[in-house]
Formats: sequence, structure tokens, C-alpha cells
Amino acid sequence: MGEIKYDCELIQDLLPLYQDGICSQSSRKAVEEHIQSCSNCREVADKLKDYKIDEILIQEKNNILTTHERKERRKTFTVGIITAGILLVPMMICLICNLAIGHALDWFFIVLASMLVVASLTTLPLVMEKRKWVWTIIGFTVSLIFLLLVCCIYTRGSWFLVAAVSSILGLSVFLAPYVIYNIPLPQLLKDKRGLTVMMWDTLWLYILIAVCGIYVHADSYYWHTALLLTTYCLWLPWFIFMVCRYFKVNGFTRAGLIVMASGIFTGFTNDAISAVTGVQNGGSIFDADITAGYTGSSLRVLNGNIMLTVLIISILAGGLLIAGGMTMKGKGDRDEWKRDKKN
Repeated sequence: MGEIKYDCELIQDLLPLYQDGICSQSSRKAVEEHIQSCSNCREVADKLKDYKIDEILIQEKNNILTTHERKERRKTFTVGIITAGILLVPMMICLICNLAIGHALDWFFIVLASMLVVASLTTLPLVMEKRKWVWTIIGFTVSLIFLLLVCCIYTRGSWFLVAAVSSILGLSVFLAPYVIYNIPLPQLLKDKRGLTVMMWDTLWLYILIAVCGIYVHADSYYWHTALLLTTYCLWLPWFIFMVCRYFKVNGFTRAGLIVMASGIFTGFTNDAISAVTGVQNGGSIFDADITAGYTGSSLRVLNGNIMLTVLIISILAGGLLIAGGMTMKGKGDRDEWKRDKKN
């Protein structure tokens, strides 16, 4: 057995650092030399290599957490079932009253559909284990559509499709982003969730235009006007989305592009409407006459001047923002080049 060069207490203090691989090279060498000649310290080192105790503690911790989670889940599920039972009480009362007065089960279904709407907001979040708010939104939407259907049948109306599509579109504008970002999507759309939201809302907007046209038995003028104007109104939000999502530019440049696009949209809106409908209303940007005074100017000239002013200010402001963004980018590129050259 070789001569022991180091104190056992010192080596044992270093052993945890040695086992974790975070000690210095000289300390590692000292520990390795010492444990070769010291059986006591070698035994301590072997014990430190045994991770069974840590694994047992981790497993026990996980078991405790899992047990607690199951208990809480059972409690929540029980509350959900009790809530569902409470909602059954008014339904049964309405059913009994409906039958007692000799009516068929007509308005009872309205109560039933209404209770389903309430249940989707109160019971579903309690009984669903995963993605509870996604299921709550889906359940609320489905139950609301069912309520509209029942009411439409009860009133012998023909407005169900208009009301249903309008409701889906309105809910989608606010809730579709949350749902789409929290559900599994096909591989093709997995990295394009924002684009999926935009396409979903756009689709339902066009469906609404189509359903309204069918409901009023629209002629070709309606379809021509509605589809073209809807498309014109959509190009700005789509442009803003594409700039924010896919343009590889800094924030100032994005802001400049959006400001300029908004000014162009506003400035030419009346002209777009007039071109599509064939009705001259509200004035055109081409009627602008900045030499004319306010007094005595026609309404069309005033509106044209406003549109032209908005357009000019938007282009100037947007141009300044873009110039600032390009300047910042150029400065950043120069700084990066200097750092690379220095390195």
C-alpha cells in the first residue's frame, strides 16, 4: 500500500465535488491518488456512487404528488357531477310542468338547451382532465348552436344558419387563437398556428357572407358587391399579419409598413366602395383640392382633402419609421462586423 499523502477529512470533503465532476483537475488527481491507497475513503466514495436512496426519495415524492393530484381530481369531478345534478332539477321541473299543462315537449327543449349552455361553462371545466378550457369553449359553442337551433324550430323560423354562422364567427375572433394554440395540429400546420387562425376566421367570414346571401335570396349584385368589398376589407388585416409574422425586419420597419398600408387603405376606401357598388358617395380622394378653402367647399372636396391628408401623413410617418428602422439595422450590422473583425 502506498503512502497516504493527504488527510482523510480533506479528501472526504472533496468527494461530493469529485463525484459531481465539478472539482478542479488538481483536486480530482489528489482524490484519485488518495482513494487508491485509503480503503476508508474508497468505501465512502463507493457509497456516494449509490443513487438508490435518491431514487427512492424521488419515487416517494412523485407517488405523494400523484396521490394528491388524484384526490384533487376526484374532488373536482365530484363537484362537477353535483353541479350537473343541480342543473337537472330545473329541467325536471320544466318537464313536469310542460306535461302537466298538456303541451307537447316543445319549449322544454329550449330549457334543455339553455341548461346545456350553463353546463358547458360550469360542469365541463370540472370534469375534464386535460385541455379543460379548450373543451369548455368547444362545449359552449356547440350548446349555443343547439340552443339557436331549438329556438329556430320552436318559432318556425328560417334564420338558424345566419345566427349560427354569426355566433361561430364572433366566438372565433376572440377564442379561436386560444383553441388552436392548445390543440394538436397536423404536421403541416404545427408551426403555422397564427396562419391557421387567420384562415379559420377568413373562412367563416366568407361563409357568413354566403349564408346571408342565401337567406335573402340575393341577386348577382349582392354577390358581386359583398364578395369584392369583403376581400378589400380583408387585405389590410392580412397584410398586418404577414408583416408582423413573416417579415424579417425590425420593429420600426414593421410599424412603418403598417402605418403606410393603413393610410393607403383609409385613403382609397371610398373609391373602392364606389368602384364596386357603382355609387358615388362620400367623396373620392381624387376630388381633393388643397387650394380650396374650407368655406364654400363642397362636401366631396372636403372629404377628398381629408383622405389625401391621411394618405400623405401616413406615407410620411411610415417612411420616417422605415428609415429609422433601416438606420438601426445598418448600425447593428456595422457593430456586428466590428465585433467579428475584433474577434
